Amino acid sequence: MKFYDPRTRKTFSGQVEEEYRSARQIGAVRVGTGHLFFRSGLRRYCMAYEEIKRCFRRVNSVPAKMCCGKGELQIESLVIADKEGELAQIGLPGSKAARELISELKAKMPGADFSAPKRDENGNIVQEGA
Repeated sequence: MKFYDPRTRKTFSGQVEEEYRSARQIGAVRVGTGHLFFRSGLRRYCMAYEEIKRCFRRVNSVPAKMCCGKGELQIESLVIADKEGELAQIGLPGSKAARELISELKAKMPGADFSAPKRDENGNIVQEGA
């Protein structure tokens, strides 16, 4: 089984396969003992918890046409970032799954930041030291 590093896109295999199989699955994400696994398309990605600096939920409103008229769907995502920026936005099956996943990740990564980055009035990310 091949795994990709989301930062370098390089492959590695065999080292974390047993952890992947025993990890708890929530949607496209698996929470292992030392790594976070997720799928994007046909690829499986793997990232060590120590490398994740920020992790938060993002809710996107998507306009939808339904039989009863127009409405908006709320699409839940998990965003993973390291010190350079966002690495992945992973779609989740719903808000309950997102809350469960965030609570599990908080237990696994006590040093990570679980809040969305602050933005200015133009939508640009404000650097924390500035």
